Amino acid sequence: MTFVKISGIKIVRANGAVYRYHRATGKRIKADPERYPEAFFAEVKDLESEVAARAQRPDPKPASLGGLFALYRASPEFTQLEATSQKGYQRAMDALQTFDAKPLHTIDQPWVLKTRDEVFDARGRWLANMVVAVLSITLGWGVPRGLLTVNAAKGVPKIRRPKNKGVANKSWRPAEVDAFIKATRDLKAGGSGLRKAVALAYYGGLRKADVVRVPKTARRGGSIDMDMINKNGKELSIFEAKRLTAILNEPDDMQLGRAAKAKGRKAGATLVLNRLGQPYTEDGLDSSFDRIKRELVAAGKIRPGLTFHGLRKSLGKAAADAGFSENDIAGALGQTNPASARPYTIEAARTKGAERVFRALSKRK
Repeated sequence: MTFVKISGIKIVRANGAVYRYHRATGKRIKADPERYPEAFFAEVKDLESEVAARAQRPDPKPASLGGLFALYRASPEFTQLEATSQKGYQRAMDALQTFDAKPLHTIDQPWVLKTRDEVFDARGRWLANMVVAVLSITLGWGVPRGLLTVNAAKGVPKIRRPKNKGVANKSWRPAEVDAFIKATRDLKAGGSGLRKAVALAYYGGLRKADVVRVPKTARRGGSIDMDMINKNGKELSIFEAKRLTAILNEPDDMQLGRAAKAKGRKAGATLVLNRLGQPYTEDGLDSSFDRIKRELVAAGKIRPGLTFHGLRKSLGKAAADAGFSENDIAGALGQTNPASARPYTIEAARTKGAERVFRALSKRK
């Protein structure tokens, strides 16, 4: 059998299965190269053609929605976005690909609302709301450049989260964090990386994108100094609580593998490493994290619906319960706007207010 190495393909192994993704577009390649090589190469060729089409110089005066998207993607407003934001925007543009030829002057609010609902029925609330957001951003970008006269997506409401689904990204309880950390100690390899990831999010309040990239050299004298470039470019110093320090000081348990050792490959330079001793990708961390989470939910040790982002939210809630101000909480979480911490303080105030009411009423005869 002849093996052909193709650059630009990311391989992800999860639950015993192998998944292949096209790096430039982030799209999964469905065909198995070993069983269906022709279909695999055809998929790769189509994706490369898509990348090449995006790279072409866009029409400076586009008349269609697809042309407007191409012009916006070539602008500093898009190219200077964080990679994760670009990926999310592109997902919305891909969902609207069938409307690439739609003339700009025919885009109105009823069409945006109808498209939102169609995307919701086919692919869910998140993508439907992202479509509205990206349309509003892109159309709004085109108005002052004389490409449109009005932003038809402005004011189109997003679809609200159903009330019966409860709070998004619920805060974790201490016992649930303990259960997860305990479960990672039973893994043969990679457990230390997951423990450090959870600890950085729970005790340090880091976002997932920062958890996977924080370098080992960022630790200095009981704190972690890093730039929060994932969201707002602000610097942040994380004080290491005793338990965070203890977990970060644990040795990495990993299996580099014979091929890696033969090539003299060393472990990665980030604090969080996977079982192969390399930095996690966000998708890779999600896969490993979700696998353990499902096991713990099935065993009744944690509640359903918990997320990795909920670990970070737990820090904000704990700080609010302790009486810290919105400014304090925003500073700890690396947020530029203190209003971002308001949900935590409101929840804490509501809880304390309810407690005062019931305590007072309990004295009645």
